[in-house]
Formats: sequence, structure tokens, C-alpha cells
Amino acid sequence: MKVTNAIIWTICVSILVFICVLWFVICYIGLCRLRRRKQRSVLPVFTIHSPLGGSPSRHWTNGGLNYKVEDQVSTLSRYWTIDRGQARKRDTSGGGGSYTHIKRNLRERGQLYEDAQFSTTVRSLFIHKKPHLGPIVWMRPHEICARPKFIADGATRFDVEQGELGDTWLVQAVSTLTLTPKFLDRVVPPDQAFDHTYCGIFRFRFWHFGEWVEVVIDDRLPTFKGRLVYLHSTDPSEFWAALLEKAYAKLYGSYECLQEGFTTRALQDLTGGIVQSFSLTMQDKFLTYQVLNSAVPRSTLLVASINLEKDTKRNLRLRNGLVTHHAYSVTGLARVRSKLGETPLVRLRNPWGRGEWSGPWSERSWEWDSLSERDKVLLSVRVKNDGEFWMAFEDFARHFTHLDLVHVGPDDWMNEPALHSKKPWRAVLARRRWRAGYNAGGGPHHTETTAMNPQFHVQIPRAGVSKCHVVVSVTQHYHTFLSPDDNKKRHNLHPIGFAVYEIPPNVTRLTTAFVTEHRPMDVTSHSMARETVTFFTLPPGDYMVVPHTAQANSDAKFLLRILTDEQSNIWEVNEDNMVFRSISLERLDDGAKLRDGKVVIQKLLHKCPPEMDPHLFHKFLKTHWKQFLVEKPSLELVKSLIMLRDFNISGRVALGDVPGLLMMLQFWKTAFLKFDRGHGGKTSSYHLRPALWEAGVTVSNKVLECLVLRFAKNRVLTSEAFLMALVRLHLSHERYHSIDTKMKGNPLSLEEMILMTTYS
Repeated sequence: MKVTNAIIWTICVSILVFICVLWFVICYIGLCRLRRRKQRSVLPVFTIHSPLGGSPSRHWTNGGLNYKVEDQVSTLSRYWTIDRGQARKRDTSGGGGSYTHIKRNLRERGQLYEDAQFSTTVRSLFIHKKPHLGPIVWMRPHEICARPKFIADGATRFDVEQGELGDTWLVQAVSTLTLTPKFLDRVVPPDQAFDHTYCGIFRFRFWHFGEWVEVVIDDRLPTFKGRLVYLHSTDPSEFWAALLEKAYAKLYGSYECLQEGFTTRALQDLTGGIVQSFSLTMQDKFLTYQVLNSAVPRSTLLVASINLEKDTKRNLRLRNGLVTHHAYSVTGLARVRSKLGETPLVRLRNPWGRGEWSGPWSERSWEWDSLSERDKVLLSVRVKNDGEFWMAFEDFARHFTHLDLVHVGPDDWMNEPALHSKKPWRAVLARRRWRAGYNAGGGPHHTETTAMNPQFHVQIPRAGVSKCHVVVSVTQHYHTFLSPDDNKKRHNLHPIGFAVYEIPPNVTRLTTAFVTEHRPMDVTSHSMARETVTFFTLPPGDYMVVPHTAQANSDAKFLLRILTDEQSNIWEVNEDNMVFRSISLERLDDGAKLRDGKVVIQKLLHKCPPEMDPHLFHKFLKTHWKQFLVEKPSLELVKSLIMLRDFNISGRVALGDVPGLLMMLQFWKTAFLKFDRGHGGKTSSYHLRPALWEAGVTVSNKVLECLVLRFAKNRVLTSEAFLMALVRLHLSHERYHSIDTKMKGNPLSLEEMILMTTYS
């Protein structure tokens, strides 16, 4: 009986252990799948957006179509393409946490919010130039009027005035925002009011380098003799505009910093679109009309203004009815035939509702009498929108001085009904960076290195359309608010631009030889601004867009955005991680295939023991290094070479494997010498990619960046560093295929394995 009970007890324990082990295996597999699913949903950094707002049509993370899904998504991609702090939200609440958390605490305590980060001091007003009004008193809205309102009957009308201090450019940008209600709601969340939920705290959102940043402020506003001195509404009881300007001033550090701005900067901060600015006084009229004709039908906001040089920067009403320093929206184009011949017309809208054109082709001008009733109806002469009017293009080009274009992406187009009558853009966005010694190759005049810059292939299908409108924007990382000690960084911008090359269909990457022999079809003028933009038309074909800094070796992050109005294929030029020329490390009879090494190998096989430790192998290579290496090897290099064949981790290499290693060293030496022009055992780190190709290896952009960081020094690559890089690449390939063979569900991709092996 005791024996039977013991057997039963043993069986029960065994079953229990088996169940536990099985449960552990199931959980581990589930976690691996969950991890990979999260990687796919979170980490793509280069996306082509669908114009209809659906799911992305294609993800480009490694730039190749032949990757497995696991190879396309890297858990380490965030470390090599985006700064780790990029995804962190900027704390603009004064260190008190999120808006909801702060407001809940204030209501529980019955207190009003006081922003310690943007306090009521002179530092918030100015840094260098003191305002001519004074004294400035900070007051809350309920101290200014009896019944304050955040938004009075909606902010659909342009009800904002400049104030005694400040500048008109922000007024122009805000007026444009009021014509797109959804854009306004994003910047000015409407769920705020001076009601029972009031705690003296308000929030606003601004676009900053590809992200929407929430800025939290209190409602203490600068006043003089009880009146607001900066931006404010025409209704003295409405405060959304004044609070918006305060949040914007906090973003840039002070109210004074806003006086140094431009309408284009504010338009981008408020819309997140790609903004272009044209000076109509310096531009050919035909080109101006071409820009209007291309932009009006598409998802682009057009803002025209009259900015006179010798005025007081105040709104002045001219004799023709137009108002200076005012934002007029271009809403349409037309061509009419009258007794005067064919006349191109431009339709504009003044958000103010007043300040309409009173010259030719205005609402009551005699020019309309020569048109038929049908044409009058089609052109909507008596438009329902108060403030909308027509004028001849010649008059438009003569009187208006500036034209700003805001190209809106497909996601924003879908969310804003006011834009649905326009054709949406297709958008591509990529966050990348220029790094000295890796891909900061400079402009086209740096012929030796410009081909090392990031490259983006634009393919416009030859079947179908005859031309495609394209907008290319490169935005470098910029600072807004900085402490006085860091004020020098505010202007630390690089002259940036991009080149566009037309390429044959069989060209997959620009090389130094190609850029030397071919001139780019378009190069932007290098501007020390935060963004450079070009709007142009391309026929079907293949093109390469190359963002760059004007000077080589300039470190900077950048945001590339490409918009097209027709179907196109766009991808970042990249390579697969491959060892495509396999050099056998198997035994070679007496080193017969080694040039100038047969005698050396024969002596080695006769004199050396069956296994060689690092010191013995090192001694041999130091004696015969000229036949196999560019320079004398270090002991660390020898240990790394032994790792290629030390499968048992013995610290030694079998004598029969040495000929194969020597053959590989000689092959790698030949590859390196093609780029060692000074014969000093050194070459530029920009030559690493072609040198690896000569050695039979291709790597992805992320892996190449990692190799430069790990093995190059001051943009110089030594022959030994080159060999160390090749050893790490061969080891990582070998380890990956070993794991992939043993495990059915390998949680690592090849690129992850290479990055982990290289940067360990």
C-alpha cells in the first residue's frame, strides 16, 4: 500500500511539474508575440499616409521589400533615428503636471492657478527692450470686466485687434486660423470657460517640429490703466485671443520674442502645415499666377497681405478699400471674356468682413455689365460671405506685397470640412538627422561627400498623369523658449536645403561618381531658417531628393515632408543587411589560394601546435603583417579574429582554420586599400559603406550609423577599426542564423542582432 501511494504521489508531482512548465512556455510565447505586435504598431518612423485618412499604405523602416516582417521593425530603431527625449512631452505647466491634474487639485483646494514658469515679472514681458507703456499691471479677466467670456458666440469671425504693443504678423496668422474652425479648435480647445469650472488655468496647443505641444498658463494678463495692451478681441469681455497670445509668448520665452517673428512662423505653429512665403514685389507676375493656379485647387491655404515698408505697422485703409497688414484669403481663380478681352480674376476673402476692394471688378464696378447673367451667377458676383470679392489678377499682383502658402496634409484635410472642396495632398514624413562622419555630406559642391546624405527616391508612374505637383519641405530642429544662459543656441541654425536629381530607373542610390558627372535639376538656396520649402511640378519619372546642410559635417536633426497630388511611390534609399560574398573559412590546402603566402603558410603548419592562442597568433601576424594587413595588428584585433572560428569558446583557433582567416584578412585589406588614398592606414568614415561593399557586405542605414559611432574617431576610420567592424558584422550574422535555426519564433530581427553585437 505504501509503495502504491508513493507511485501515485510521484505521478501527481510529475503531472504538476509538466503543467507548470507548459504554462511557462505558453506565457513566454505569448509575451514574445505581444512584444512583436507592439513593435509593429509603435515603431514605424517613416510612413506614407493615405489621402483618404485610412491606414498607412506602406511602412518603410529598413527600406527594402525583401525583408521579413521581423526585420522591418526594430526595437532599437528609436535609438538610431530619433532622439530618446523626442517622444517625451514638454513640461510647460510650471512643473505641476498635466492640465487635468492641476485643475482637479485647484478645484479641490479652491485656489486660482499661478504659473511659476511664466510668472508676472518683467522677464515675461521683455528681455532687452522695455515697453514704452508703463507701468504694466497683471490682471485676471474678472478684474478687467464684470462677466468675462472665453469665446463669445464662437470665434468664427475675425474679432481680434492688435493692441498698443505687439506686432501685426500674429494677428494675420490668427485671422487665417479663424477660417478653419477645426484648426482653431485644435489650437484653442473650446472646452474652457469662466463658469463654475473656472480655476484660473487655460491650455493651448502649438505645432513644434512635428509634434503638438500643449502649453498651460494662468489668466493673469498684462494691462495698462485697466486695458489689455497686447492682442485682444473687439469684444472687451472676450479673452481667448489674449490668452492665446500669452501661451504663445510662454512658448517663445517672452512677449518681446513675439515681436521678432514672421507670419510664416506663426502660420506653421498654428496649423502644422508646410508654409511658403513669396514676396510679390520681387517675383515675376507669370510665376505668381502659376503658383496661384497650382495651389488654389489643392489643400493649400493662401494668405495675401499688404506690408508697406515705411508705415507704422498699423492697419491703414487705402483709397482702393484694402487694408494694410491684413490677412486676405485667396479662395478662387477665374478667367472671363468681356469687351476688354480675356481677364484673369482672383477671388479673395477678408475675415474681418470689411476692407473690400473698390477698384475694377469689385462688386459694384461697371466691368460686370459686359458679362452675361450666366457668367455672373457662376462667378457669384454677390457672394453670400460678407467680405468676399473679386479683383483682376493684374491689380492683385500690383497692390499685394506678400503671399503665404500653407500646404495642409491629408490627415488635417480630412478633419477640416472647410477644405473638403479642395484636392487633398498625399503625404510622406520622415524624421532623420545629419551626423558628422556618417551622413552629413554637405551640399552638391561637396562632390566627395554629398552622396552620403540621406536619399529619398520619388517615383512618379509613367502611365497615367502627365505631371505631378510636388511640395518638398526640410525643417531642421529649432529652439523656442531658452533660458538667458542658452540664448546663443536660439540662433544656432545651419544653412539647409535639398537637391533634386533626375535618375535612370536602374539607379538605386546616388554615388560620388554619379553626382560628379550629373548636375541636380533643382537645388534650393541655402537658408539659415528653420524650414526650406519648394513647390514645383515634375513629369513622370524617377527622382532623388537629397536633404543636406550647406556645409559638411554639420550635426542636426531634420524633418522631411513630401507632398504629391498624384499617386507616387516614395521610399528612403537603404540596403539590406547581407553578406553576399561568402569567403570560406574552411581548410585550404597549404594556403594555395593565398597570394604571396604559400611559403609562410607551409612554415606555419609545420612549426605551430595544433591550436594557436591569441598571443601566438598575434606574434605570427606581427611578423608577417605586410602580406595580410595594412598595419601591425593589436592583440585585441587578434582576439576578435579568433572569435570567428572559436565555436567552443576555448580562446584558441585550430591550426587548420588559420589559412581561411588569413585569406579573409587579405581580401579585406584589398577592399580597404581602394579608399586609403594617402597609404597611411586611414580613410574617411564616409567611405565605410563602399568599403564594406568591396568587402562583400551591405548594411542598412541604422547599422552603418552605429558602425561609424562605434569604430570611427573624428571622422577617420583606421584599417584596424575597419577590420573590427567586419568581424562584428560576420559574428552577428552567424549568431542570428544560429538562433533562427534553433528557435522557430525568433524574437529578434537581424538588424537588432547586429546593433546589439556592434554596440555592446
